[in-house]
Amino acid sequence: MKTIWTIVAILLLLGTVVLMQPPEETARSPLAAPPEIPASPQPELKAPAAPAVAMTPAPVPVPASTSSAKKQPSVEPARPAPEQVAAGAAFEPELPTITQAELLPSKFVKLADGSIAVDDAWTIRGAGTEEAPYEVSWEFLSSAQEDYMPRLGEKKLPARIAFLSGKRVRIAGYLAFPLVAPTSSECLLMLNQWDGCCIGIPPTPYDAVEVKLAAEIKGWKRHTINFGSIEGTFRVEPYLVENWLVGLYLIEGAKLDTEL
Repeated sequence: MKTIWTIVAILLLLGTVVLMQPPEETARSPLAAPPEIPASPQPELKAPAAPAVAMTPAPVPVPASTSSAKKQPSVEPARPAPEQVAAGAAFEPELPTITQAELLPSKFVKLADGSIAVDDAWTIRGAGTEEAPYEVSWEFLSSAQEDYMPRLGEKKLPARIAFLSGKRVRIAGYLAFPLVAPTSSECLLMLNQWDGCCIGIPPTPYDAVEVKLAAEIKGWKRHTINFGSIEGTFRVEPYLVENWLVGLYLIEGAKLDTEL
C-alpha cells in the first residue's frame, strides 16, 4: 500500500513540476543574449540646395489675333497734314497759339483739286509751301473783324485765320513805301489804294499786311500808287495799344513782284 501511495505522490510531484514550467516557445535561457533592438532610422542629411537663379524666359511671340494677346498702349494718331487727307474729307489742322486771341473752331475740307474749303464759304488754294504758297483773298483776311474786335472786348479769332500763321502765302495788293528813305526793307501791302500820306484810303488792321522784305529795294516814286504781289511767311500777330488793334498781319522774308 505504501508503494502505491509513493507512486501516486511521485506522479503528483511530476505533474506539479510539469505544470509549473513555461511553454517551450516562450522559455528563455538565462544565458541567452537579449534581443536586438532595431536602431531608429537616422534622418537623411541633405546638402543645402544652391540658391535658385532667376531666369528670365525668352519672350514668346503671340499672334495679335489671339484673345490672350496683351493690349498695347493706345497712341493718339497724329493729325494728318492737308495733303494726306482724302478728297472730300474734313480734317483738323494743327493750329498755332495766337497771343491776345482765343481761337474759334472752323471747318476744313480737302477738295479734289487739292485746295481747302473753309467754313463752307472760303477756298484756299496752294499747299502753304515755297513751291506752292497759299493764295488768299483780302475778303478772307478781312473776315477776322466779324469776331475779333479787342476794343469791344471781343478777342475771338477764327481758326481759319490762325491756320495761315507760319505758312507760305502769296497775296497781291497796293504797296506803300516809306516817304523819306531812299531804300527800304519794309512796306505796307493793302487792299485799297493809298500813297502813304494823302491820296486814297488809309488801311485798317484787317485789310493791310506789314511786309518785311528779304532784300532792300529802291527806286519807287513817292506819292504814287504802286501795285504788286508779295510772297513770304505769313504771321498772325495782334498788336494792341490800350486794347486798340493797331496791327494784325505780317509777312516775313518776302519777295516782291511788281510785274503783274
